Amino acid sequence: VPTLSVVIPVFNERQTIVEIVERVRNAPYEKEIIIVDDASTDGTGDILDELAEA
Repeated sequence: VPTLSVVIPVFNERQTIVEIVERVRNAPYEKEIIIVDDASTDGTGDILDELAEA
């Protein structure tokens, strides 16, 4: 059970989303990461799919 829920709203964040997610992943807490994509058109969704598989 995670002790922390991190919700990250995104829209066209292709340039920064990997760094953001990696920083949250590296935080020293049991956590869940919830990313809400508001219909990005710059490929953010594709990157999020790749991150979800990692």
